[in-house]
Amino acid sequence: MAFTLRWGIIATGGISTKFAEDLLVNPATRNSDVAHKIAAVGSRSVASAQKFIDRLYSDPSPNQWGEDGWNAWALQNGVLDGAKACGSYSEVFADPNVDAVYIGTPHTVHHANAKAALLAGKHVLCEKPFTFDLEELEELIAIAKENKLFLMEAVWTRFQPIAYAVQDLLTSGRLGKVKRMTADFSMNYDPDIRPDSNRMIDPEQGGGSLLDQGPYPSVWAMLALHEHPSNTDEHPRVVASYQRIYERSGVDAASTWVVSWKDFADATLVTDMTASGYDDACVVITCEDADLAIAYPPWRPESFTIVPHSKYEPGSIREREVHKFPATTPGGGMYYEADEVARCIRDGKTESGRMPLKESIITQRWLDDVRKAGGTVLKNRKSTVGN
Repeated sequence: MAFTLRWGIIATGGISTKFAEDLLVNPATRNSDVAHKIAAVGSRSVASAQKFIDRLYSDPSPNQWGEDGWNAWALQNGVLDGAKACGSYSEVFADPNVDAVYIGTPHTVHHANAKAALLAGKHVLCEKPFTFDLEELEELIAIAKENKLFLMEAVWTRFQPIAYAVQDLLTSGRLGKVKRMTADFSMNYDPDIRPDSNRMIDPEQGGGSLLDQGPYPSVWAMLALHEHPSNTDEHPRVVASYQRIYERSGVDAASTWVVSWKDFADATLVTDMTASGYDDACVVITCEDADLAIAYPPWRPESFTIVPHSKYEPGSIREREVHKFPATTPGGGMYYEADEVARCIRDGKTESGRMPLKESIITQRWLDDVRKAGGTVLKNRKSTVGN
């Protein structure tokens, strides 16, 4: 029988819903050697948590997913059996039937929630950005290590098949040396029509484009440049940055920063909540013999294209190639990161080799550097360490 990880899920918003839905998908459909069970769900009320669980029992689109529906395997195999609706997060952390906690709360409370879970003896998968600042992250890592618990940032993009394929292509040498890259996560969020309480607008919720959107251009920079075998710089830093202020609340409407890997390559990273992203290429990696363009959206792209250089430029590749990786299942493939957590815990590991804590530290430092150099109301906000 496959190893089964028992999950506690805290918060019942959209990201937690997608994660939970993907836990219900038959592992055999992805040739996985681990499985999942939802043991408890925590919300601000028992009713809210129960509504979340009830929705997982229903099938909102049976025609799309087949006669039996997308959750048929889960219902037949007890993935939701005994799932407990909890009116507080602490009740989830205290549940002896919970092995690992998925944290899908707003990022300004990631530190407090993850700390409470770790101190309760639970393994933790925490949504991105890991914490508000580096000081908070370093405290979580220290607690996890002291208690020999697994801890990982939920950068699900890293575990998708397209991410591995992009890295394989770049390291194969077929495109020649990597020169530079751009990664842009823009979306026309239309903030002017949103209420002051909206998470993208409200400073108290860590609003703005940088913290909400910034992990996605960052992950592509890490995959394409930092993990490239030609890179020898273990401490890439932000060398320039700019933030455009959303005057209504003082958060950033857009942020741009440049990261440099010494003696290798640079990345220009962009977030913007006021403009649409470019559909054909939210990531462009410029190489000697051709460009690699990854289609929008950066969180779950479904294709990349090898684009020959202009006829005026050198390059050995002259034919355009499109490589497709269609998204499937309700959550789009969040089960890949869940499987990684399960395997690591099964094997007694306290962190993932694919999403190591040292790389979360690097990208968290980037976000800190950009925020502290900008002029938003979050520039000097203090961490919750010690609270």
